[in-house]
Amino acid sequence: MTIKQAIDIVDAIKPNQYSRTVKAQWARNIERRVHNEIYLNHEHEDIEFTLPTEEDGEEYALFAPAPYDELYLLYLAAQIDSANAEYGRYNNTVRQFDSVYRDFEKFWQSGHMPCPLNLIKY
Repeated sequence: MTIKQAIDIVDAIKPNQYSRTVKAQWARNIERRVHNEIYLNHEHEDIEFTLPTEEDGEEYALFAPAPYDELYLLYLAAQIDSANAEYGRYNNTVRQFDSVYRDFEKFWQSGHMPCPLNLIKY
């Protein structure tokens, strides 16, 4: 899934007033979290993961594969709920996000050994 696809899907299911630029920034933020919390903490030899930049635009391919790529949709939806001060919806959406994020983390851990602490670089 690309950032563009994630934004298009979220816009279709959760109409909102936020610009594509803002939503792309939110997508880059969660991608950095995936990079720092999951990818860097486990062996990842021969697996490329470059962080997105503004210059990459919306064509950047997000790291988590299907079905775990739902985490990007849920994160964007949660950010929209939070920005709208819809805290009940935010709480529900962020719970769903946490569940999918943990599932992706377990999936990644099942195939990649944790890095020794002295090798983890942030």
